[in-house]
Amino acid sequence: MKNSRYVSGVKNTAIALAVAQSFSIGTSFAQSVDGNDSSVEVIEVRGIRASLSQSLAKKKNSDEVLDSIVAEDIGKFPDTNVAESLQRIPGVSIDRAGGEGAQVTVRGFGPSFNSVLVEGRRLATDTAGRNFRFDLLGAELIGGADVYKSAPSHLQAGGIGSTIDLQLQRPLSIGEEKAVLSTRAVYEDNSGDVAPQFFGLYSNTFDDNKMGALVSLSYQKRKSAQDAVTSGPFVGPEVNEEQASVLFADGEGNGAGRYIHQQQIRYARQFQDRERLGLTGVFQYQLSDTALLTMDGLFSQFDISNQTTHNFMFNERATYNNAITDENNVLVAWDQIGRPFQAAVEDNRVSQVWQVGANLEWDISDSLIATVDLSYSEAEDDSAGDDFFFVVAGPEAVQRYDNTQGLDAPLFTNYEFELATSDLNGDGQINSLDRVVGDQITAPDPNDTYSWFGTREGQGSSDEILELRTDFEWYLDKGVLENVTFGAYYADQEKSRSDARTPGGGNGINNAYLQGQIPLPAELFTLRNNDNFLDGINLNAPSQYLAYDPEEVIAYLESDAALAQRDLLNNLPLGTSAIRLGLDPSNPRADGGVGFNAIDVPRNAFVIGEKTMAAYANAKLTGEVADMGLTVNVGFRYTKTETTSEAFAEPFATIFPDPTRPDVLLSTRLPAQFIKQTEDYDEFLPSVAARLNVTDEWVLRASYSKSLTRPNLADLNPGINTAPELRLSDLTGSSGNPDLDPFVSDNIDLSIEYYFNEASAVSVGFFRKDVSAFIAQQEQREAITLPAGNRLDEVTEDRSNIEGDTIFLNINRPRNLNSTVVDGIEISFQHVFDNLPGLLQHIGVSANLTYVNSDDEVGNELIDAAVALPGLSDSQNFVLYYDDSTIEARLAYNNRDRFFSGRQGPEPIFTEDFDQLDARVAWNVSEKYQVFLEATNLTNSFVKRSGRFESRFGGIEDPGARYVIGARAIF
Repeated sequence: MKNSRYVSGVKNTAIALAVAQSFSIGTSFAQSVDGNDSSVEVIEVRGIRASLSQSLAKKKNSDEVLDSIVAEDIGKFPDTNVAESLQRIPGVSIDRAGGEGAQVTVRGFGPSFNSVLVEGRRLATDTAGRNFRFDLLGAELIGGADVYKSAPSHLQAGGIGSTIDLQLQRPLSIGEEKAVLSTRAVYEDNSGDVAPQFFGLYSNTFDDNKMGALVSLSYQKRKSAQDAVTSGPFVGPEVNEEQASVLFADGEGNGAGRYIHQQQIRYARQFQDRERLGLTGVFQYQLSDTALLTMDGLFSQFDISNQTTHNFMFNERATYNNAITDENNVLVAWDQIGRPFQAAVEDNRVSQVWQVGANLEWDISDSLIATVDLSYSEAEDDSAGDDFFFVVAGPEAVQRYDNTQGLDAPLFTNYEFELATSDLNGDGQINSLDRVVGDQITAPDPNDTYSWFGTREGQGSSDEILELRTDFEWYLDKGVLENVTFGAYYADQEKSRSDARTPGGGNGINNAYLQGQIPLPAELFTLRNNDNFLDGINLNAPSQYLAYDPEEVIAYLESDAALAQRDLLNNLPLGTSAIRLGLDPSNPRADGGVGFNAIDVPRNAFVIGEKTMAAYANAKLTGEVADMGLTVNVGFRYTKTETTSEAFAEPFATIFPDPTRPDVLLSTRLPAQFIKQTEDYDEFLPSVAARLNVTDEWVLRASYSKSLTRPNLADLNPGINTAPELRLSDLTGSSGNPDLDPFVSDNIDLSIEYYFNEASAVSVGFFRKDVSAFIAQQEQREAITLPAGNRLDEVTEDRSNIEGDTIFLNINRPRNLNSTVVDGIEISFQHVFDNLPGLLQHIGVSANLTYVNSDDEVGNELIDAAVALPGLSDSQNFVLYYDDSTIEARLAYNNRDRFFSGRQGPEPIFTEDFDQLDARVAWNVSEKYQVFLEATNLTNSFVKRSGRFESRFGGIEDPGARYVIGARAIF
């Protein structure tokens, strides 16, 4: 084996050699494993400055467009979350969940456009798509991260935005016996709770440093709370002039036309328990002077118990009056007759992921090195049917929606009322619009609460990935040709989704107590105050809400007393409700439903298989041009992919109106029908990368590469999915498309970099990504024909989308439609002020700016069948730090500009500007012991979302601040 093959687990190339040579200062040093010769060189990094310096050295000497993060010490990543650290890299932005970084966007391309690898291998994910959730892994388990922004031929194809390779700690890289222990206490500002966190690592070498073993364990717990105001979709019908005269306060609005309104507005208080357990194990054995075997395993379990109480208003257009519209035909205020709803929602996540792998590196000769890597990974989120969505209702009230007050969220209030016996509004009719409004209802009443809707629900997912990779490095040293690398790759992946929920539809269990309401016992409910709800936001929130345990409500609704009461109050024969709920063993339901228990829903499930084969080759050329060192890499990758999509269709058998609610259609389904489709495609992906070392300080780069991102596996699902209840005002559905081709991008990178000492540099980079076959969502009107006896003739309220036995739905499908170009500039600066006197010499800064632009950037227009780039936004990062080996302090500021983050049909949803300030201070009591304080979101920033217009409210979330006190020891 050649000396210095591994540097902190990174294969020895010119990059790693330069990194090793860059550190003879401060707290970063290199040492041999023994006093003489060794096949592994050890690099130890300690402190903020050393971490940033090593990252800078890797960037400088890379043949590719690369940014890196290096752990500040063994088991000590710069942030407690991997994604939070990645956002400090130019061009990287993150999306948060529960106040933690969860997913990344790179250069304007969202999570599904970025491949995430662990030691060069794909890690199975607990999502239905390709996006990786970084909150699944504790940061202490990670030793470093490389973010490839270009697409060299040796990397797996899949990341148009980037390829992110996470590295684990390696025992032979540590090179001696080491033990690390750390503990934290985490205080959540919103919940006021404290939770423990723990990390431990042990590494040692044996047999004259030819063998090494490492194990680590990470345990993290959080008890958080989050307040939010969330928005439902905007829907609405066509309104003629006669209807407008009744609907609008001024008798006309904007005249005849389609008016839309917000279907739901929810004031939500969420309590969340997050528990994460992570384990890694690594075994390395120097089989001979020419062969090194590495075997490793990773396990992570992430359990989230997420309970939310909603105080919300569901808007039923049939009873609207006193409405006000804006110039865009969005209703911004109205009155209606409705019920004040209290919902209890549980949305859990029970995720497990594990990976095992073996890697053999063999020096076949002095000039030829072979590497064989085999890995297998599984992930599972076993949440199908384990969640619930439960709603109880107060008595009917006049409900007032008002988004005209200049508040940060719409206001809704409830009032007592009586129906009049005369034509009060003068429309010639005596109906629900003739009413006398009384006092405001300021709080829900546990003694006057009724059943409404309830379902157990939830989706699960599983993912399995088998990978085999062979790589060869052939060192020729023939003139300008330094080496040739080549190899092959095979992967077999299967991703599935399951769905289970309480039976619904026309004779469903979930709506049984809506169609036959009963009063609920007051002892099931507790009236609670909305203390400090979204404190700091300009709104007028409901002051109180009903807290209840849905399991207790379900137990009551399944009881003999409740079933008998439902029969009595709704004039049903005794035993009817027991049959409806599947609780009469002598008369079981055809769908197998028993009470509110969840059953499998085949039409919402799928299995997608994907096999990938690839081969690559690359030639590295080195030389000089006018005494300037030039390195050029020319390569290609050929990849072939075959996908198999399996799903179930459950066609409608009947569709008919709900007798108790206008606009709502109920349905029954035919037995599930199996669907299977196989497709394949291949791509040739060339790459050229050049680096010119103008001087020891100045570096110029230019690269071209072609890359691809495969369609999200969930988008290949051929089945059609609709809401459990159809609405005449919103006849929509969604489906996948097994015929999708991959996104393909031609990428150009140009940069100039100036390194003015080992810890200081400034760089400016330009990039362009020209993406073809862009997959866009397109809504099309599709005909669905039902069999005889379908009951469509019973629908009389609105038959504009019904013709005989056919109903027309607007089905949203992904399709390869367009191309787009994204341009951007990345500017970064890093400097240590070591020429200043005294304490000032220990101060450093790291800052970067990213500007991205696209002609297809989503603005205030509909996006149906258009390119829509979620996450495309400018971002800025600034880190100020102090590191004198005894005291380490860091203040990190991040800002992300407004960006398109989602859609409701063709309507875009935007996340507004978001900034956050984090801090960390540590005291190295001795070489072995450290105590520290950390703070996340010191600015107490809120996440705000909006639609195309100011009147299209999107939502507000308060993740809150988080504080940590901890201690760390290394032996």
